[in-house]
Amino acid sequence: MLKSGRRMAISFAVLLGMLAATLAPAVADEPGGGVGPCAVRDICIVITEPGGGPDPGGTSTPGGGSGGGVQMCSWNGKQWPCWDDSLGWFSTSDGCYYHQADHQPPAGDPAWGGHKPSEGAVYEVNCRGVDGQLTPKDPMFFAQPPGGPPPPDRPYDLGLKALKMITLAQPQLHAAPTGTAVVGVPVWLWYDRSDATTGPLTATAKGRQIGVTATVTLASVHWDTGDGSGVDCASAGTAYHPDAGGSPSPDCGHLYRAGSGRQQDGRYYLTATLDWKVTAVVNDTGEKVFTFDFPVTSDKPLPLRVGEVQVLN
Repeated sequence: MLKSGRRMAISFAVLLGMLAATLAPAVADEPGGGVGPCAVRDICIVITEPGGGPDPGGTSTPGGGSGGGVQMCSWNGKQWPCWDDSLGWFSTSDGCYYHQADHQPPAGDPAWGGHKPSEGAVYEVNCRGVDGQLTPKDPMFFAQPPGGPPPPDRPYDLGLKALKMITLAQPQLHAAPTGTAVVGVPVWLWYDRSDATTGPLTATAKGRQIGVTATVTLASVHWDTGDGSGVDCASAGTAYHPDAGGSPSPDCGHLYRAGSGRQQDGRYYLTATLDWKVTAVVNDTGEKVFTFDFPVTSDKPLPLRVGEVQVLN
């Protein structure tokens, strides 16, 4: 859970499509799937795609294109991804993953098994145990890639990877006049500006063949002013300055029609919701991977007293 603080970072944590049945429905339906925020307070995303669940019957045929879910392989009565970006291809014959070593050993190393580097490559081996634990084994030489070449990059996976690089922040709210405002006198509303509260923010995840860029853009800001009404602003608002006197804010303000004296503690409590627009596209083609709205509400309401104008005869 998120904890209150002077500044709160909000990361895009990912929940896979297998949790989608227990969470909120997708906000925006895209061709081939949907994307939406989770029904929990932690900031997260649910991605659902047709065919995204494991194959109940299991399969030993590697797969994984740009659409559909991750293909699963059956071994020892359990389902495992046929391909893992870090571990490589899964073998249903021995329950091991095989991945070409990023740094090949020098010629003559025992890992080559007497072969020359020109004859093939050395692969890292990681095997599942009876309980599913993963144990590294000695590297092995193969003349041909076990399982074949890596599958095509999945744009959805890269889009999620890019989102995990982006961090937002809780807005720190301000109102003027501070202390006690007055009915009928303009109140200025704003929050502290930073890249993490105003955007836009971008991040790119590169795969083997393609790259996907995720962009988070502030679309609007909605203030709940505590008096049963609200204000929609296009930005973070403008900080009040004494020279402004009693003039209204140029871009984000509110005019109270009733005082806060009837509230439980004599104050209104203001909150602001930042409506972020999240998109991800394939770099070379501009193909849309997903797009959805992502609201972030201030976790610490701003108290404000609003007094009634006293008329003397």
